[in-house]
Amino acid sequence: MAAGAIVQVVLLAPGIGLDPRHPGAQALASLVALGIVVAFGRQRAGVPWREIVPLRPVPAGLLAAMALTILGLGILLSEADNLLRSVLPPPEWLERMFAELAGGQRSLWGSVTLLVIVAPLTEEVLFRGLILRGFVLRYSVRRAIWISALMFAVFHLNPWQFVGALTAGAIFAWWVARTGSLIPVLFCHALNNAMPLVVAHLVPVRIPGFSGAPAGTVEFHPLWLDGLGVAMTALGMWLVVRGLRTSTITAPDRTA
Repeated sequence: MAAGAIVQVVLLAPGIGLDPRHPGAQALASLVALGIVVAFGRQRAGVPWREIVPLRPVPAGLLAAMALTILGLGILLSEADNLLRSVLPPPEWLERMFAELAGGQRSLWGSVTLLVIVAPLTEEVLFRGLILRGFVLRYSVRRAIWISALMFAVFHLNPWQFVGALTAGAIFAWWVARTGSLIPVLFCHALNNAMPLVVAHLVPVRIPGFSGAPAGTVEFHPLWLDGLGVAMTALGMWLVVRGLRTSTITAPDRTA
């Protein structure tokens, strides 16, 4: 991954022509950098692309249950982020960057491209395609899930995204291990990243702690929103477990 990081730094360096503050430039740099990493890893592993990017069909009902889980979890992780920021305030520049990106303030379509298309595609192929596959061949499925999730959390390089990335990484890895497909996690990762943009631009009222909070301030959700998050996550997880038990999906032997 070091080579990919170097490529990304070079592409966003002053004088190259890409504005490091523009989400479209960040999207291009991420796509090129992580694309190089995945291509190199696939070549080293000597496996076809269909094993790195498995796209086996998943029942629509199971996909809907996974989406419900992620929507509820997004609410809960937002509140966890509020709690962490109240104890450990992030630097002003980082908070401003997150707000601009998640709100599409510099470029709405640039943010959509980076968050909803490029980030899910590159991160899922790398962590749940290439890395998880390699770990499953060496360790038990449970250990492979948690190691890949930990790597995904560390990849974000800041403590304010660690808990969310670790949680999502473990759930996504579990879903890939059970379905043998990246389709659920590509869809749910995109859905999770789209939530802040949808709330910022399509929800007409401000929800404390969830949308439109002034930079540098910490607010907590209203109780009804946290309750909704718990209910959606619990119902979604129950439906996912039930769907996985009754589904005809069988993961390949390496992830069974």
